[in-house]
Amino acid sequence: MQLAYAPGLARMAPNGLLKQRENVDVGCLKPDLVRMLKAIESHYGKRMVVTSGYRSPSHNRKVNGAKRSMHMHCAAVDVQIPGVSKWELARLARSMPGRGGVGTYCHTESVHIDVGPERDWNWRCRRRKT
Repeated sequence: MQLAYAPGLARMAPNGLLKQRENVDVGCLKPDLVRMLKAIESHYGKRMVVTSGYRSPSHNRKVNGAKRSMHMHCAAVDVQIPGVSKWELARLARSMPGRGGVGTYCHTESVHIDVGPERDWNWRCRRRKT
């Protein structure tokens, strides 16, 4: 498993979250989402790294985000926890009260967590035809 950051390069945000890069915006995150993320960190006894936070509509389009992405409303993050698989992290997030969407993707080890309507997804990679 390869993490998307190098230890020591992550940046601490004022709300106590670690950001993968300086340009990851977590300053406007909804308080309920921050509480959920802190509870997850407490459960594992490890810091998580936010790989995507708030996205402007133009940035969301550039990264092919959902048209009504919760990222554009400061209500979603994509996160990783060193030493915790995305499947285990998603399973815990799905068990939490007040959670919204929880999703995994084939191209990243990050897990999407939001405080919108409750929904789940696991996007698997398609096999290439030979």
